[in-house]
Amino acid sequence: MQKEARSQKPEARRTRCKLSVAILASGLWLLASFCLHAEIIDRIVAIVEGRIITTSDIRREREVRGILGEKPVDDKPLINELIENDLIENQMADFPGVEVSDSEIETALKKVQPPNDARIARAVREALGKRIQMAKYFDIRFRQFLRASDEEIRKYYDDVFVPEAKKRGLDPIPPVDQVADVIRKNIVEEKLDHEVNIWMEAVRRRSDIEIFE
Repeated sequence: MQKEARSQKPEARRTRCKLSVAILASGLWLLASFCLHAEIIDRIVAIVEGRIITTSDIRREREVRGILGEKPVDDKPLINELIENDLIENQMADFPGVEVSDSEIETALKKVQPPNDARIARAVREALGKRIQMAKYFDIRFRQFLRASDEEIRKYYDDVFVPEAKKRGLDPIPPVDQVADVIRKNIVEEKLDHEVNIWMEAVRRRSDIEIFE
């Protein structure tokens, strides 16, 4: 009996060894599955000056845009927007006069439907703060230097406002002096967009940006 028991020990060890290998293989498979799942859930889509943008950033931004009532966009332009937001934040870092107070954010929050999800609520608050800060930055850096001349206002009235008013069946069409302030704001806004686009192209050219398809 004693010999028989000894003779079974190597077999028992082999069984335990096979079991350990099986458990190890199973564990490695689960780890690989987890890593693959994690990669799918939060894949890196871009790196901007060392800052990583992931698919979870895209999902969060899409949720925030929906709550703020902004127009939905596809992934590609949304990634581009996130990249530019990062670049703008880098430019604002050492720029004076663009701080945002809690009261400014609270005022902006009153205009949106607050989400029940605390995580999304924080993201919305952060997004509003960044939008207010960017608006201040563009005002100080660009808008304050932009003007609309009387000639530009008249041209906009003749070429844009009047045709659009006729298209919408507006009768009578208001004279230029009644809509001059609105037209002036539109012209300045168009000039601001143009200046920001040129500036952003220059910032992108000198920045380290990687985009992963």
